[in-house]
Amino acid sequence: MTMGSRASNPQGAGRRARWMRNGFLSLWLALLVGVTILLAIGGRPDPAGLGQPLDRLWRFHPGDDPAWADPALDDRGWDRITLVSRPELNDGDVGIPGYFDGWRAHGHPDLSGYGWYRREVALPAKGDVVLLGPPIVDDGYQMFWNGRPIGGIGRLSGTPKVNATRPWLAYLPASNGARTGLLAIRAYMQPGERDGKSGGLRTVPIVAPRVQGEALHGAQWRRTIAGYVVDAAEPVAMLVLAAMAILAAPRLTRPEFARWIALGLVASACLRAGNAIGAWTDLRSQTAQAWQNAVIFAPLAKLGWTMAWNRWTDGRERRFVSVAALAGWGLATFGALIQSAEIGGTARAVFALGLVVIAVRILRHGKNRLLALGTLLLTATGLFAADLSALGVPGIWFPFNIGVSRSQYAYALALPLLALALFTPERAEVARGHSLPHG
Repeated sequence: MTMGSRASNPQGAGRRARWMRNGFLSLWLALLVGVTILLAIGGRPDPAGLGQPLDRLWRFHPGDDPAWADPALDDRGWDRITLVSRPELNDGDVGIPGYFDGWRAHGHPDLSGYGWYRREVALPAKGDVVLLGPPIVDDGYQMFWNGRPIGGIGRLSGTPKVNATRPWLAYLPASNGARTGLLAIRAYMQPGERDGKSGGLRTVPIVAPRVQGEALHGAQWRRTIAGYVVDAAEPVAMLVLAAMAILAAPRLTRPEFARWIALGLVASACLRAGNAIGAWTDLRSQTAQAWQNAVIFAPLAKLGWTMAWNRWTDGRERRFVSVAALAGWGLATFGALIQSAEIGGTARAVFALGLVVIAVRILRHGKNRLLALGTLLLTATGLFAADLSALGVPGIWFPFNIGVSRSQYAYALALPLLALALFTPERAEVARGHSLPHG
């Protein structure tokens, strides 16, 4: 892709192209350095000996009853389950340690909805005490200390609204000399397709003296931030590149490529940013995020990227691919609305076939073939992440002990290549001072 000479001054157009290219690459490099630093900080092991993980024996009961928070309740008839928190086992996503199987692997294979956990907790000998909530729960929870609510993640009353669980710190009420207390946890897992290891607690709470607990809470948050910082940084780069593409489009050889690329970048940015928003804040529930991604952003991302690459080079198949991409977008949106896996799969197949046709066309007579094909392949890796995982392609790696997904790597490589494709003038074109055919 080149900066064309629709303007009367091709040398000026070339300088603007280089300015945009170099400016974006500088931003990308700065983000890369910043992300790497945060990954290294967040991936450090938790400070040792700062608290007591509340693993081992718990009482468990499926269902929901507010009376189950009462410390005087006789829970001897409840299930006895053993939760083993081993620091070397992580969640396989962010890298959170102490991960274990949920209630479906502890005698309740079909349970969705509510379940309660209870146990007696020994308190430190003196000083203020804090309780760190479990960093991972399917899908939300509320904690009670001696019958009093002390917080949690998600809204479980009425119509439940759950978000990705994150670090939580509760300051326990004064014990008045008591050396133990009763902790009850009300957990809620949304109905839907889940595996046989899901449900309720997937990590345990930790009790600690106040100063030590606050230090451990800070370490947990640094890990959580590092776990989703790529999903925050990449959308920034995507949105900046999209804005540059729109601004530069009138002076580009292929303005339609730039405009469709902007759509793909914006939609992809919304997909990626949603992960960080859901992990760090309560702004969006898991249900709302899943609906927006499936119905709006994922179909638009596939449409934008496919239509853009279809404008990269000419060919008799261009009109067919455009029609197929629009049909795929309609199918993907409709399939998501009615929750049809078959229609959704058909839509993904349509987009995949269209990208294959485009790749063959670029290989035969496209300009900058290696650059274009490499960038197309990387963006397709991000667009079809679930399909690649279903084929057994490894989906996540752990630099600095923090999970970075295959899609995150793919977009991190694709974005600078895309900037080169958009904003590197062709020498012959700048020298001639006339435009190539517009696409």
